[in-house]
Amino acid sequence: MHHILVVDDEPLIVRGVCNILSELEQAHIRYAYTPREARRLAEESRIDILITDVRMPGMSGLDLALHIRELWPRCKVIFLSGHADFEYLQFALRHGAFDYLLKPADRETILGLFRQATDRIEQEINEQAVMERTRQQIKDARPLLVETHLRELLAGDAAALEELPEQLEMLDLPLRADMPLVVLVGRIDSWPSHLSPKDRLLMEYAACNIMEEYLQSFSRIVAVKDGKSFVWLIQPLRDEEGEQRHHLYIRETLEQIQQSIRQLLRLPLSIVLSPPAVAWSALAGEYRAMCGLLQQGIGLDEEIIISGADEKEAVGEEERGGGEHEHIATAVGRLRLQLETREREAFGKTLSALFEWGQRTVFVGYPIQLELFSSVSAMFLGFMNKRKLAQTIGQAFDLALLSAYHAHDTWNDLLDYYLRLGDALFNRIEAERTDQKREIIDKIDRYIADNLDKDLSLPRLADLVYLSPHYLSRTYHAVKGYPLADHIAEMKLATAKRLLALQDMKAQDVGRMVGFEDMSYFGRFFKKHAGMTPGEYKEAVKSGI
Repeated sequence: MHHILVVDDEPLIVRGVCNILSELEQAHIRYAYTPREARRLAEESRIDILITDVRMPGMSGLDLALHIRELWPRCKVIFLSGHADFEYLQFALRHGAFDYLLKPADRETILGLFRQATDRIEQEINEQAVMERTRQQIKDARPLLVETHLRELLAGDAAALEELPEQLEMLDLPLRADMPLVVLVGRIDSWPSHLSPKDRLLMEYAACNIMEEYLQSFSRIVAVKDGKSFVWLIQPLRDEEGEQRHHLYIRETLEQIQQSIRQLLRLPLSIVLSPPAVAWSALAGEYRAMCGLLQQGIGLDEEIIISGADEKEAVGEEERGGGEHEHIATAVGRLRLQLETREREAFGKTLSALFEWGQRTVFVGYPIQLELFSSVSAMFLGFMNKRKLAQTIGQAFDLALLSAYHAHDTWNDLLDYYLRLGDALFNRIEAERTDQKREIIDKIDRYIADNLDKDLSLPRLADLVYLSPHYLSRTYHAVKGYPLADHIAEMKLATAKRLLALQDMKAQDVGRMVGFEDMSYFGRFFKKHAGMTPGEYKEAVKSGI
């Protein structure tokens, strides 16, 4: 989704450019008639492409472009000029403008230049550069001391907190001990089966590099891998940057990061975003809470959680011994992860392999088999309790069998019980995901029906349900079978027809009631979808046609 801002003090020019760009998919278009209004819009959300007049009252297009590029450094600027003022335009191009259009510009020229700008945006982070940088970073990996110190901080180690200023300086980390943090926790949701462990490691670091590539233009950032997750500790690049503003920059960029990782690496990434200002002393607690949310997945595939959550109790790793105990602990940990990441087929294979191994220990020692039973049962119970599924699953399964080893006649009977319980959990998780998505879509539909005269832009609707605009658009289409924009247009048209059928309602009043301040735009919208103008429709209803 590319965010476009069109700025010109001539409304006719603005409407013309917006109408042409409205033909494009994956484009969110806003407009302003004054530089002041444009600056306000840029301070509220991301701008990818700015199309602005060169000369406007109060501020030149060049000054406006410089201001917006300070906020959004990757923004591509296209200047509109009503005068063939090549000297001025050349100066603008030397100062970072992408290109220019001479008014009046035709449809093909505008669309062609827009496509060039979007191509440039996508080319700036290309797959080859990311992968080459990744290989180099793995080769020159951070010293073990850095990894150890950051993990101690995430674990809440008192000594690490006390020595924080000295350690940051000694390790040359670009963070300050006297400033709060924004924390990101990310995890790859699922992996292609053909990737080797070495390939996975490379892809993880590639994803990390993409994240840092996007954020480093306005942030100081340090990353650390902790188990299956990556953690990013972030502070503003400029000390004078406000905490809320910096948090907005990060939040507005996460959608692009997710899309780039999906496009370049073919990997789905889940991200949890902390509140704006996390104190170093509160880092460990916030991190535990974020990991809890990430492990749950909240029923969705690739959700970005905008704000922090209630702290959840962390589950530490047990001290692991060697031999059989370590084998069981490793296998059960893999089973837990496969349940959390919904890898049904891999879960069945791992469980069957563990039981095949367990059968070979029958002459070695009964306690090993009992440990296997207890560990797998505890894994199931812990997973069900965390997701509050025990009561639901207990209606179809006798969960008492999870604590009664001798109630199973044979080893194969126990394996069959576990496999069936696993299938029931996978089915329930999938049903919960579907139910939650439908609840979200129902909430969006109710809001649209009640607020046709309000802002129904995709970012606004996404904020209502705490999702990224891209994820909401994709989820809505998957659940309903048609785009969200089509539903909004259908609701506006149906309501407009109903109101126009009332003889005391004027067309301009109806337009405003369904969200159109510009009556000419309402007329074009109505004719496009109804095949006639609002006035013609009103006459047709009056005549009984």
